[in-house]
Amino acid sequence: MRIIAKPTIHCLMLLVMLFSFSEPLQAWEPNAKALETGIDSGEFADYFANLSAWLVQKAPIDPAKISATALETILQDPAIALALAQRQFIAKSEPAKLGAFANADAANKTFLKWLLKNPNALQLYLLGSTPLSIPVREDNSYGLSTRVLENWRTIFDAAPESRDGIYLRLAIATSLRPAGTGSPGSGQAKVHSTPLVRYQYFQTAHANKELFPSFNNLTVWEMQFVTCSGASETDLSWGREMVNTWRPDLRAGERVVETTSLVWRRNSPISHVDYKTLLDGGGKCGPRSSWSVFICQAFGIPAIGVGQPRHACVAYKSLNGWQVAYGMGWDASRLEGMGGREFLASVASRERSANFSQVEQLRWLAAALPTKEHSKAVLAIAKTLATTPPITEKDLKSSEKADEMDADPSGPAVSKTGTASTPTAKPTEPVVVPPGAIHVEGTSYFETGGITVWGGEPQVTVLDSYNGGKQLLFQQGMASCWVGYKVDIPETGIYQMEATVATVNSGQGMYVRSFGAMAPVKEATASAVWKGDTKGLGPQMAVDNNPSTRWAVNFGVDQAWIELDLGKPTPISTVMIDERAYEKVKKFVLEYKVDNEWKTILEGTTIGNSYAADFPEVTAQHVRLSTLDCSGNTGGPTFWEVSVGTIQDGHGWISLPWTAGVWQTTKPIDIRLIKGAQTVWLFTPYQRGVGLKSFDLKIKNSTAK
Repeated sequence: MRIIAKPTIHCLMLLVMLFSFSEPLQAWEPNAKALETGIDSGEFADYFANLSAWLVQKAPIDPAKISATALETILQDPAIALALAQRQFIAKSEPAKLGAFANADAANKTFLKWLLKNPNALQLYLLGSTPLSIPVREDNSYGLSTRVLENWRTIFDAAPESRDGIYLRLAIATSLRPAGTGSPGSGQAKVHSTPLVRYQYFQTAHANKELFPSFNNLTVWEMQFVTCSGASETDLSWGREMVNTWRPDLRAGERVVETTSLVWRRNSPISHVDYKTLLDGGGKCGPRSSWSVFICQAFGIPAIGVGQPRHACVAYKSLNGWQVAYGMGWDASRLEGMGGREFLASVASRERSANFSQVEQLRWLAAALPTKEHSKAVLAIAKTLATTPPITEKDLKSSEKADEMDADPSGPAVSKTGTASTPTAKPTEPVVVPPGAIHVEGTSYFETGGITVWGGEPQVTVLDSYNGGKQLLFQQGMASCWVGYKVDIPETGIYQMEATVATVNSGQGMYVRSFGAMAPVKEATASAVWKGDTKGLGPQMAVDNNPSTRWAVNFGVDQAWIELDLGKPTPISTVMIDERAYEKVKKFVLEYKVDNEWKTILEGTTIGNSYAADFPEVTAQHVRLSTLDCSGNTGGPTFWEVSVGTIQDGHGWISLPWTAGVWQTTKPIDIRLIKGAQTVWLFTPYQRGVGLKSFDLKIKNSTAK
């Protein structure tokens, strides 16, 4: 925005205007020939002066008798409305600079002839470029750059559809704020695309129904906070694909801003090259704010970065209107050069579109009048019409998700004023199963569970896939989350297992465990049980082949034991122990009973999520696992599974690839499975959110022990 001087008006014309209040001027009327002459010659001063004089003639003669009704009648005249818009356009662009633009290229003249004869396009441009700040609007000293017209003319020539409807608004918005003119931040593109490329990108995305439905109703001013995104077109497309694939649930209610909870709040160990790496590495304040703005803009939601210090991450237009999210409320946030209170008041004045248009037209008219008395009278009425509802303290304090939590976003947003977006799913891709493979859909589980740390639900979540079907989400911020499947194994052997997953953080893993190969347990006893809850946390819960149950003892108990009765003397040469999540044991011993005497099989220190060890074979009916030391004052071991036998249950870690939120197949791991009905469990301890579509098991070696 720049401050400009009002164009000089010929002295003779000024005299004509002054006398016009008593003697109506009939000599000149706005006409296409005069307009085209000015454009062809690049001389706009005469046309501007004639427009001004003609508009003065149409104004009320007596300033004291100017009323809102009289002015409304004037503005309803299409000829006056067009002339007023033309005058405002020339005044704000400056006649000399507008002439230079016209003379620079014949195509510019063609464009200006179209624009200045098109009341809708002209009105959209003038209102869209009107500053947000109410004091700046009232001062009326801002100017319009012909650079915007250069951007617009390029789009106008290349894209015929940009001359009407939503794409006209998009063309104007892109011209006013092209790529990279938004707030700079982490993950931004180094080199920004041209206005034409940015327009074509969002036009195509809209035509393909990739943007949220609310985009259809945006004004030019609002669209600017989409088109100005500093992200590359590649990143914007990826952002939509990532949400559609990994978190399609956040499409409901247009809640993609909630993916900010998924940006790991830490000092990122990797450089933010783009938004994929920002989501992978995480970050605080700036990176999370940049992400919030980016992901909204990717779906066509207007968003603005909020200035430090003590601020929210983002201001964006939700289905319920403009909101701030993640951090402090409006009263502590500064954006677009103004505080939250002024921003809300300014936005409120624009959102009543008919009223806003009328108020700005009155300001244009006031600028055209030759006396201060006339201008003051018109501006007084404009100010009266521009009153907005008061901003309450509750409004100023409000912030969606005020705490920047690491918990997974959950719960659909309910719109008070809009309609939630439930997109039509794309056709489901057919599942191609390799010959001889067992294909298991992720959602065909029979049991799930989890241990929360920062919130969320202690279980997996079933989501409707964007492209049809269902998928699973292992939530982030969980000490562990697991899910079990019943699988009929056709023959004993080594199977290759691979899964179709989606992740957004590198370095993640999924633990796989089957049950069915270890020795059955007739009875389990223990030295103690948590608060005497033998039914819920008794020793039998650690030998039931169910990872959702466990045996536990009271806090502060370092030394405890669990004894397994195998029912009869049984050869054993391997042990598997699951101390998932809590991992308190610092020293333990495994023993078996011989002639009423306990003998040591093995000793160890840490156990953890997936302890497995072989030892020289012994024959035993009674086996005991004893803890000798546990960590700190929060001792009290808890075991989810304790089992012995000669062949370990199938188990292993799947190293999850960093897929940037899109589906990808993992590298296969080998897992031993026993013929018949088995349960296969998947665990994601302390992971950052994992999407699972399905997994496949394919026999590799049916003769292995």
